[in-house]
Amino acid sequence: MLVGAQFLISFVFGLSVLALVMGIRAIVTSGETPDRVKQLLEAAPGTLPTLHQLEMRKSFYQRVIQPVVTNSLQLLGRLAPQRNLEALQQKLETAGFPANLNVADFLGLKVLIGGSVAALAMTLIYLVEFDHSLVIKIGISMMLGFIGFLLPNLWLSRQVSARKSEVRKSLPDALDMLTVCVGAGLGMSGAMQRVADSWDNALCEEFARVLVEVKLGRTRIEALENMARRTDVDEVRSFVTAITLADKLGVSISQVLVTQASQMRLIRRQKAEETAREASIKMLFPLVFLIFPAMFAVILGPAVPMLLETLGSL
Repeated sequence: MLVGAQFLISFVFGLSVLALVMGIRAIVTSGETPDRVKQLLEAAPGTLPTLHQLEMRKSFYQRVIQPVVTNSLQLLGRLAPQRNLEALQQKLETAGFPANLNVADFLGLKVLIGGSVAALAMTLIYLVEFDHSLVIKIGISMMLGFIGFLLPNLWLSRQVSARKSEVRKSLPDALDMLTVCVGAGLGMSGAMQRVADSWDNALCEEFARVLVEVKLGRTRIEALENMARRTDVDEVRSFVTAITLADKLGVSISQVLVTQASQMRLIRRQKAEETAREASIKMLFPLVFLIFPAMFAVILGPAVPMLLETLGSL
């Protein structure tokens, strides 16, 4: 009994001593930590730049001009009509958001160009002393301003057409590479990642965005359907539909990719043949209005003086 009591007292005493030592060590360490951190920071100057230093590393355009332009465009965009915003958003997505323009920026750009063209037209009308009433002058300026307001729409339509054409042309080659990668043992996501890393075009950007959406929690089918909606290309919709059905029915992805690649190559060849057949019709107008008049002038030109002399003698 006495031995057990002595053991218990020794055990409690040892715990007390250990707690005391740990407490003293914690106090000493906490008192020295700020100095130690300060010494480390002083020993390595410049390793932790401040926000001001990070901001000053940017160019003058990124620090001053770009924020002012962006804010001005967004402010002007709020003044533009807010109808058909979803359609405009769809067109910007299909064009790949050229120049990093969102809906507000694009509307602001339209208002800025329209107002600038109207103001420039009014200035030129007064400089050339256009002798008409004020109503006609304002009407002409407003009409030119409206044309300037519509110019960004034409530019955006060209961007949409160019990106669709790029996606359509690169799809067969991408499907061939997907087929090879899947046949070699890669999964669908791994094959898409390999295609996205191999080329730099609009379709590869869409594949990379699909992979990002999958990593963020969306299913592969949802991400592919979003890609089909963004690109607005019939061939991409056909590809996504085939992959969706294969995933739901349990069909081999490799066989589906082989079929889709063959079909896309056939469609591309048919479009090339169609374009070649249209070439003769497109060449008709330059021939009639530009080449034929020049040929007639060269061939019949020398005969004109002789014909005039003959008519004069009569």
